[in-house]
Amino acid sequence: MSGVAAVVLYALAAPRDRGLDDLLGTPGATALREELALGARRWASRVSPDVAFEATTIGAASMALHDHDGPVLLVAPDVPRLDDALARAALADLEDGALVVMAPTADGTPYLVGVPRADPELLDRVGAPFEGFADDPALRDAGVGMLRSERRLVTPDDARAYAADPCAHEDLLRHLQPLLQFPGSAADR
Repeated sequence: MSGVAAVVLYALAAPRDRGLDDLLGTPGATALREELALGARRWASRVSPDVAFEATTIGAASMALHDHDGPVLLVAPDVPRLDDALARAALADLEDGALVVMAPTADGTPYLVGVPRADPELLDRVGAPFEGFADDPALRDAGVGMLRSERRLVTPDDARAYAADPCAHEDLLRHLQPLLQFPGSAADR
């Protein structure tokens, strides 16, 4: 996937849910969040071995990308199912002429946003609150590619659902051990 930049953008993450700390304990919830972010960083490095980094804000990402002239994929650090197929689909939509590609979460906010180039004005639009971004006529009229929806892993309900998922990643499941003690959980695979 040469020519692409992949950025783990913390501004795309959902707000921290203290309920996860209550469910797993603060050390367990912190470890889970760190594992999720590590997974996002690994994904970014696979997608773009040469231009992969983290940024807290869209402004910081835009500044770091000022010399980049290829497509850019921005991804949230709190979604467990990031894979190469997602990156290929995003890049294919951009190659087909979409001005923006988005992958929504269950709450309707994007966990992945892709743009064909690191244009500061375009990145600023992407960095606007999602409601403004979705209503931006320039983006809507130019074509938006929609990718598959995923569930974040930030709330107690997200954690319970993920623990019961037979396709859950082992590296995340080890942080959900307190939830794996019931029939039908991923531990019964």
